[in-house]
Amino acid sequence: MSFLAPRLSAALLSLALLSPATAGGAEGAGVARPLMPDFAATPPWPVDCDPPMNRTDGCRLRVALPVGIPLPAPGELKIVPGTDRLTVLYRPPGAAREVTMCCGVYLPLAPIPGTGVWAVTAQIKDLAHAILSLRVDVAGLPSPAQANTVWRGPQAPTAISRTRVLSGKIDRFVLKSGNSLVGTREITVYTPPNWTKAERLPAVYLGDGGMVLGLARSLEPALAKGGAPRVILVGIESARPTYGEAYTREGDLRAQEYLEGWEGGRARFEAHEQFVLTAVLPHVERAYHLSPSPQDRVVGGASNGGAWAISMAARHPDVFRGVLAMSPSNAGLQNAPHPAARVFASGGTLELPFLEAARQYTALARGAGRPTRLVTLVGGHDAFLWEEIFPAGVTFTLER
Repeated sequence: MSFLAPRLSAALLSLALLSPATAGGAEGAGVARPLMPDFAATPPWPVDCDPPMNRTDGCRLRVALPVGIPLPAPGELKIVPGTDRLTVLYRPPGAAREVTMCCGVYLPLAPIPGTGVWAVTAQIKDLAHAILSLRVDVAGLPSPAQANTVWRGPQAPTAISRTRVLSGKIDRFVLKSGNSLVGTREITVYTPPNWTKAERLPAVYLGDGGMVLGLARSLEPALAKGGAPRVILVGIESARPTYGEAYTREGDLRAQEYLEGWEGGRARFEAHEQFVLTAVLPHVERAYHLSPSPQDRVVGGASNGGAWAISMAARHPDVFRGVLAMSPSNAGLQNAPHPAARVFASGGTLELPFLEAARQYTALARGAGRPTRLVTLVGGHDAFLWEEIFPAGVTFTLER
């Protein structure tokens, strides 16, 4: 035994080192000790659950990790669902001073002392129906190049089909506005598979032109199945901010262009409005042989872009008869009902101000007698969700 014992001890030690670490270690007579994040190491957070049941919109719970969770490897994101709560763990590949989660839920992660792992637990009402795309950002490091991790609750709506490789075509070109407040903007146009100028199609005009690629990838499978009308997407590049790390209202040129009623932004809003009406529409409709009928023009966008879409349709009912407002901002004066349009809006339960803006707008539009649809999802301010509901929005707004 004097010879075997040291070898047996060494073997057991090697097995312990090879085993994955878990949240909770031995304490006392085999009782697991839960791991508690160091919340003092993170900045104060305005949406903590205090007390726990007072908030259910993605607030942070200051609780220990569930016992027995395997801790992630370097660079790994681990998602652990519970009952109306979701725990996210991440091990940065190097030293970190601040780690933040986005995009379905925006919350700070806190370090777990002695592990190299950061974690957060969010309280989410109706988690079983949630759709969340998540990633973590580490201060001082570039955002991960890989796609967000998507988590769906067991009772969430069925995922739509998406394609990574488009059969249709993406064109990009620039248009000059002739106005120094707008300058030159890139225009992104998606045309569906097998389109030619002999086919006169409706169009969806979108703020934030960079969205077109992701929206087209979610729309094209629906086109192939006949689940959405053939349509051309036209994306208009938004203004770039002039502020640095510290946000300023004066430097938020995108908000000034998109939000009607933004203090100090009237000149930029109206300059951008005229650029769309007098430069973008005539050029695109001529180049792509688009239908000039107001019933064949939809204006759409997300967040501040959704507010812009609502304003453009309300101010120009002779131009646009469809409104596709995804998570519209409530920071402008965009809640006037459109006098003659089909209205599609969406919002998430984890982005309450945007959901409330969508509810207010659709209630006003419905009260004015307009065909209206509101989609409410258990999710946040998330481009993945906008892509998820976009085919339904196109179908509804162009329905005859």
